Amino acid sequence: MRHVLVTGSSRGIGRAIVKALLSKGYKVTGIARSNDNPIDGMGFHFADLNDIDTTARLIGNICKSGNISAVICNAGSGKFGSLETHSPAQISQHIQLNLCSPLVVAQAALPLLKKHDRSDLIFMGSESGMQGGRYGSLYSAAKFGLRGAAQSLKHECASANCHVGIVQPGMVRTSFFDELDFEPGASNDNAIHPDEVAKAVISMLEASDHTVIDEIVLNPLKRVVQKK
Repeated sequence: MRHVLVTGSSRGIGRAIVKALLSKGYKVTGIARSNDNPIDGMGFHFADLNDIDTTARLIGNICKSGNISAVICNAGSGKFGSLETHSPAQISQHIQLNLCSPLVVAQAALPLLKKHDRSDLIFMGSESGMQGGRYGSLYSAAKFGLRGAAQSLKHECASANCHVGIVQPGMVRTSFFDELDFEPGASNDNAIHPDEVAKAVISMLEASDHTVIDEIVLNPLKRVVQKK
């Protein structure tokens, strides 16, 4: 039984990934800032991934003690608006959570992942990491960076049979939009269901040893954005 570590596991895409993994017999450990609605069968650690030093130590300990062979870097948040409306502190915090923290998670996990005959490192990207859009400079900066990191790490990790990939979803109907002033349209085909993103992650994990799925892009059939 493979043991998978999932960051941002308590809600949205992360929660869907955890449930999908458990349903297929994986052992799962989650990391998040809260766990108000625990998932049966999932091990859990509280963590603020903005605290990168503590995060690095925690990831190393979990990977070592839990014999983790796959890591899903899913945690993140969105901040949108004109760049000049964000303070320097907000810019730093946003980039730290969405780019620096997944790289720190990867840095702490990779030495142990590479000891396995087969391991996986999967990043959760976004359509914003493929094309910048109005008011999305911060989010795009982080997600473009994450995509570049995944592409580089794929080559760095190939000799250890560590598969590195990134999932790039468009708008997913989750609580991600709760604190934003826009959201996907109300129709089912205006947003992706979190379960579809989870299926993409599973397909990466279950790819054969000699095949790496570098990147999966998912988009709603009809892209509709509406103001709240």
